[in-house]
Amino acid sequence: MGLGIPVLLPLIIIVLGLIFGQKFATALRAGLTFGAGFIALNLVIALLIDNMVPVVNNLVADTGTKLTILDVGWGVAGAISWATKASAVVLPVGLLVNFIMLAFKWTKTLDVDIWNYWNQAFTASVLYLVTGSFLWAIIGVVVHTVYALKVADHTAERVQEFYELPGISIPHGWAVTSYPIIFVVNWVLDRIPGIKDIKWDQGAIQEKLGVFGEPLILGTILGIVVGAVGGLWRDPVALITLGVTIGTAMILIPKIIGFFMEALTPLSQSAREFMSKRFADREIYIGLDSAVLVGHPVTVSAAIILIPLVLGLAFILPGNKVLPFGDLASLFYFVAFVPFMTKGNLFRSIISGLFIMSVVMYVLTSFGPALTQMAVEVGYEIPAGAVDITGLSAGNWVAWVVYQVARLFTGG
Repeated sequence: MGLGIPVLLPLIIIVLGLIFGQKFATALRAGLTFGAGFIALNLVIALLIDNMVPVVNNLVADTGTKLTILDVGWGVAGAISWATKASAVVLPVGLLVNFIMLAFKWTKTLDVDIWNYWNQAFTASVLYLVTGSFLWAIIGVVVHTVYALKVADHTAERVQEFYELPGISIPHGWAVTSYPIIFVVNWVLDRIPGIKDIKWDQGAIQEKLGVFGEPLILGTILGIVVGAVGGLWRDPVALITLGVTIGTAMILIPKIIGFFMEALTPLSQSAREFMSKRFADREIYIGLDSAVLVGHPVTVSAAIILIPLVLGLAFILPGNKVLPFGDLASLFYFVAFVPFMTKGNLFRSIISGLFIMSVVMYVLTSFGPALTQMAVEVGYEIPAGAVDITGLSAGNWVAWVVYQVARLFTGG
């Protein structure tokens, strides 16, 4: 149908509201409010990314590189995800798995984030291109969907409490892969004397820095510092514009999240009432895109700080061949799970982000030329001068694990 997520999700929320017994006007208001919030969030994130692109370009140009696999952005993963015959089974199989798990009480999450089944589609398409087997593609969808739903259930209460978004969970196929990485990093940091006591949450930062710790001013300063590191000192107007843009985003995004709360609170209440009438012992979560999490000030701050750090990490990470570039300005989405798991600790968010991106780069290095070949097979054009191509958003360890298992069984 060509419907994007700002249109598709409001429609789904309206339909769910009607199913759960809401009046049409209430359901319509909730759906449109959610859509308005999503569009507003996308506009602000797009503005951030647009202003960060020159920083990324300068950093890459200034460092020079011998890294042979170029990150050209989400387009590679997107092309592979939906351009194979296997993509046709993704939605039917994924939804069937979700309904079966709900029926047998194996999950509490009803995943309405249909748009982001592209993550499962990527897993399925990689397996199909390697094995030529629809069976392996289906296995990939099942494994990825089950894992996503279980992580969504496990983290739901923390997500709801931290972001004040009632009745939701996050089964996003990429975001859930960061969960075990963040868990391990937290576990290790909790056992290091001195380090375990470092607490850079929003309250502590504002208390220590006073007015300079307020999101607007802190974001502006952070933008100017990162911009200067990224070479924008050559263009003072662009540097100041970046700072003001990031500061503005830091105060706008939390207000935009209020739209999601306004839309989801009545839906969550209706869902609870619906389930309590029919299944007294059941609770249901509405599974949403991880994009509803990216507006937290810690997420924005960590993502911006990580841009130069991740690029530097790429050069010193033993065995890495990936040059982060195309997806580097979109790190907000890669660290979406970090704030609620670190209780808003910016220090731990940065450390976790470095480990997440290390895993991403190693996964993509392992995929290596195979991912380039897959992209070519589905019609993606290789940029001039690139040896191999990839996208950080394709650095999904769940897809990689199932891919390796399939190769063992099929010799692919």
